Amino acid sequence: MLDDSKIRVKSPFNDQYTIIIESEVKGVDVHIHSKVQLRYDFSVLQASSDQLEVRLIQLDNVVLEANSPLVTEVAQVSQIFGRMYSELHLLLSAGGEVLEVLNIGLLLSKWKQTKAEMEKYIFGNDALKDAIILNDEIFNNPEKIKIAVQVNEFLRLYFGQVFNRDTLMKATVKGTNIFNTTSLDWTLETKITPVATGSGDGLVQVDTIVLPANAINKDFIKSAYGQFEGKIELSNLKPELNQHEQRVIDPVTGRLQEASVSKTEVADETRLYNKLAYTLNSDHRVNASDVPQPVSTETESSKSKFSFF
Repeated sequence: MLDDSKIRVKSPFNDQYTIIIESEVKGVDVHIHSKVQLRYDFSVLQASSDQLEVRLIQLDNVVLEANSPLVTEVAQVSQIFGRMYSELHLLLSAGGEVLEVLNIGLLLSKWKQTKAEMEKYIFGNDALKDAIILNDEIFNNPEKIKIAVQVNEFLRLYFGQVFNRDTLMKATVKGTNIFNTTSLDWTLETKITPVATGSGDGLVQVDTIVLPANAINKDFIKSAYGQFEGKIELSNLKPELNQHEQRVIDPVTGRLQEASVSKTEVADETRLYNKLAYTLNSDHRVNASDVPQPVSTETESSKSKFSFF
């Protein structure tokens, strides 16, 4: 178990991880479903009480399912521009915040190459032109590069709001709703329970429940769903938002074994909702001969960016 109320990465290690992201979004007259697989090689090179030096390499990015050609097209563009971030050498805080991109020169050289390739196809493609302009702005500003790296799916899933935080205390964080259309404060409550195994490896299960900090009111509804006005009656919407995170961690080393995150925003059960489900598994855990089972498991039915993540 923990020797204090904070979970930290305490020693170097290397592991490979698979992430599955399932998304279902209904925007009144638009319905999008997708399933994506990502693979990463993650190495902690150095670990201290307040900082981590890590290397993160993306091994794979595959669309497994999509109900719309638009999803596949967006994924293809994302894969092309994601090449700049496929090899990351980072200095992180103990909580997973990006303090410095140590191989920023490599990222800049990759952007120069990618930009040159994309400019060959820019004629008549306004979306590609906008993407190039946006990335130019990012790669001309080191702070924006850090922000772009911070939203990496692996870092958000690995660290969440769990590492280097007092897990015995409730917390309030600023973020957005799951549609990412308006600001929203959230409360987090964390529970840690031991995982029952036959090997006595001391794993813990960390459950984090995330709910809106304040009651949903008319101002929120107008701000969050105003773009759908005229297509759906805003006064009839009764939004429900929640997130449940579950991680299995070795508290001695801080190595994450597996994680699942569900994010849900339902304003109307059939016409306006956003549901995301993430799972992460380490190859080390999947290949282990003795796979432990949680003492107790909470499940919740299953939010594009969740900014406090």
